[in-house]
Amino acid sequence: MNLEKRHLELIDGYCSGSLSDEEFAELEEALRKDAALRRELLESRMLESELREYAAVLEKQPLGDNEDAAGKVHTIRRLKIEVWAMAAAIAVLVGGVAFLALRPGDRGEVAVASPELDPGVAVLTRAIDASWENRSVRTGDSMPPGRWKLLSGVAEFQFYNGASVILEAPADLEIVSENGGVLHAGKLRADVPHHAHGFTIATETVELVDLGTSFGMEVGSDFDTEVHVFDGKVELFDVGSEKLPGEGRELLGGEGLLLPISGETSPISADASRFLDPSRFEKGARARYERWKSSAEKWKSHSHLVARYDFETDPGPLRVLPNRSSRRDDGLRGSIIGANWSSGRWPDKGALDFKRPGDRVRIEVPRAAKSVTLIAWLRIDGLEKGFQSILLSDGWDRPGAFHWQIHRDGYLELGVWHGDQNVTPNSQAIFEMQPADFGRWMQLAVVYDGDKKSVTHYRDGEVLGEVPLPVVVPIAIGKAEIGNWSPPPQDARQIRQFNGRIDEMLIFDVALNPTEIGAAYENGKP
Repeated sequence: MNLEKRHLELIDGYCSGSLSDEEFAELEEALRKDAALRRELLESRMLESELREYAAVLEKQPLGDNEDAAGKVHTIRRLKIEVWAMAAAIAVLVGGVAFLALRPGDRGEVAVASPELDPGVAVLTRAIDASWENRSVRTGDSMPPGRWKLLSGVAEFQFYNGASVILEAPADLEIVSENGGVLHAGKLRADVPHHAHGFTIATETVELVDLGTSFGMEVGSDFDTEVHVFDGKVELFDVGSEKLPGEGRELLGGEGLLLPISGETSPISADASRFLDPSRFEKGARARYERWKSSAEKWKSHSHLVARYDFETDPGPLRVLPNRSSRRDDGLRGSIIGANWSSGRWPDKGALDFKRPGDRVRIEVPRAAKSVTLIAWLRIDGLEKGFQSILLSDGWDRPGAFHWQIHRDGYLELGVWHGDQNVTPNSQAIFEMQPADFGRWMQLAVVYDGDKKSVTHYRDGEVLGEVPLPVVVPIAIGKAEIGNWSPPPQDARQIRQFNGRIDEMLIFDVALNPTEIGAAYENGKP
């Protein structure tokens, strides 16, 4: 018997509870040696649990109404716990190999690397038009100790001890630890909660130790330092002196101090208007939101825009996703199934949250096209499934059927059925997810260019990869689903579910060029 077939039989037997002791031992030995088999077992058990839940819903039997229902609840819960317990046990058996680490794909890449030590002591939480000298950082990224020179814009970050700092360009802040740093130039505002007492910011002339307060600090081009205390209390010490509590110079809310690099200090009044406060970020976010809405309106005049779903909540039926393109035929409206409304890239923007196996949006794109461009703004919250569905046509056995999805093994994939069994229908590009990428908004785009015979994948306006097409067929999206896909019952292993939020999707019947994709990103980035 084929070894692979034998192993699949053992998995089926394990899932059905029919393995003998000898077969169980055989499976255990195979699992020790084969990472792919361990993955297959985990997926099978998770799938079985989900299908039981589906069955209960389809039967419309309220679980818990009788003893049989109660038994089903127990079985489902036992299976889920058993899967993770089994994963942990296998990880121990194989000597600490990370059983749940993502399996390399054909390209030798993984979507998420093995857990590493976090070098950061702070997190960049918000930014407006921020650019850094010799650094590339996005919101959500950890910030390790070192010099952080903000060349333009504004940045807010939180130290791991809980203190929040807003830095205004141009500024030069040296992050020393989770408990503070050195301001070499520029201006900052710090808000320090009670549990972060002791947070310290130093300059050339002074060390400020916070005692639970809100304060501002500015270092001018001549290295003179200004301290403004808005609320609470701080203590000031000479640089390099021993900082004994109660022995520093005390400043209270409303008070300030000018500390020249040479000469005597002098008191000043605290002036909060000279420093940005968190509410300014809300104004900035609203301005970006309005900029996006203005640019999005311009898409309406694009002659090749088939459908535009902006995921803005409507005063009408909440289960309808309107199409905002100029082609306002009813067939292009979406039906929202299960997914709940949530916030999008900006606080005032709508989005749909896809979390459960049934969450999806049904649409129909009736016309076929030689070339197609898809643009989606989404936030990935997890990569539990083998495939994360973005937009997939119903079925997969007709010419032009279209599957756009993310694979957890580390690639984006566009599949187009062309009927030639000897030629792969899939075009892939490496797609790496770092831990900080989860929960972060990104733009994904894919261009199927029938004239150039190529597929190009984009992330945040940049090309991830271009793949030649061995066979070109007109794209026929037809009836399709956003955020999920359910295959025929006989192929239930292929269930694909997106875990995250989507707040915009554009469908064009033409191949957009890189400049157009980049402009869509720049006008829409949060």
